[in-house]
Amino acid sequence: MKKNIILIFFSFIFAFALIYSLVFSWVFILEKYKDKNNFPNIDSLNFHEKYSNQIHHLRGNNWFKDKKYGKWKNEDYLFSSISEFRDRSDNFLIQGDSWAEYMVFKDKIYKGLMEEVKNRDIGLINGGTSSFSPSPMKVQYEILERQYKIKPDFVISIIDQTDIGDELCRYKHNIIENDNGTVQSIRREINTGAVMDISKHYNFSKILLEKKKFINFHITNYYFYKTFHEVKTRILNITKFGFKNGGNYKCGFQQIQKYLININNQEKEYFKKRTQEYLDYLVSKKYLKKIFIVTFPHKNHLERNYKINVSNIINELNLSSKILHIDFNEIIKNNQFEKENIYELNDPASHLNEEAYVLYIKKIFKIIREKKN
Repeated sequence: MKKNIILIFFSFIFAFALIYSLVFSWVFILEKYKDKNNFPNIDSLNFHEKYSNQIHHLRGNNWFKDKKYGKWKNEDYLFSSISEFRDRSDNFLIQGDSWAEYMVFKDKIYKGLMEEVKNRDIGLINGGTSSFSPSPMKVQYEILERQYKIKPDFVISIIDQTDIGDELCRYKHNIIENDNGTVQSIRREINTGAVMDISKHYNFSKILLEKKKFINFHITNYYFYKTFHEVKTRILNITKFGFKNGGNYKCGFQQIQKYLININNQEKEYFKKRTQEYLDYLVSKKYLKKIFIVTFPHKNHLERNYKINVSNIINELNLSSKILHIDFNEIIKNNQFEKENIYELNDPASHLNEEAYVLYIKKIFKIIREKKN
């Protein structure tokens, strides 16, 4: 019996040493930890991690490698100053998910936005961040006001169809509430393997920037740590939701998309609650003159494959007189915006192509000019 225990013990040690050696060799040869999403310095890493701990995630570091305008700074992870706010100008803040972020990210779209900025002589800040929905948008606004003293005259709030799934899948279980049940902050994903979990880039960057020796050993150790926590998260979710739904916590696009196919009343009411909370928070800002909510149908809406439309949910809310809903479902229905060949090819999230996006921006600002007073 004693010999068997010793044999098992040394077999375990040998197996672990073999696995460790294989992982170490893989790390050493492929160097996958040298990733474009790593951070260039500790200052930018600390900035990103600080605010991700409050708002779930920020823009990715690789974003700046594609950013064509000017020099970037840490604040660009959180927002972009397109045109400085001035006392005698109309000053706008754009919030939203990738539909808002694309206005800075893509060259042709950015040029179309700049044309509107110059023609209308306005101040503009863009806080668009991929997968943001009303809850992180509220927290982001609080940070912009508190930390950066940003007080716009107008907010353009782009609420995408995928915001429903983002709110229900990505943020609901990560929200830290105030005593009154409103959103205080949103925990980020930490070594869960979820779509917006960038823990590995924080850790890779810290090791590369802080460690002078034995880099591959530190990376290998982190891979074991990361794998343990990801497996633990997966097992806990399988135990709770079953094998079939055990991976839903990652919130891939299929999981986000399903809420546009079918949604129960409890899920719908939760989304309405968080969206109303965000809008009420904006309305409470006396310096804000007007809030423009912008919604747009996905291709599957026009083809009648989706039953749930965020535009209809917005119309069910208690909207203040300070809020105007720019509903492109109605605009397209009234033949005031093209509906053919407007979406990016093979994009399940139905982003507009760059040509259509420029027209989309022009249409928004045309309506704002007519309705802002």
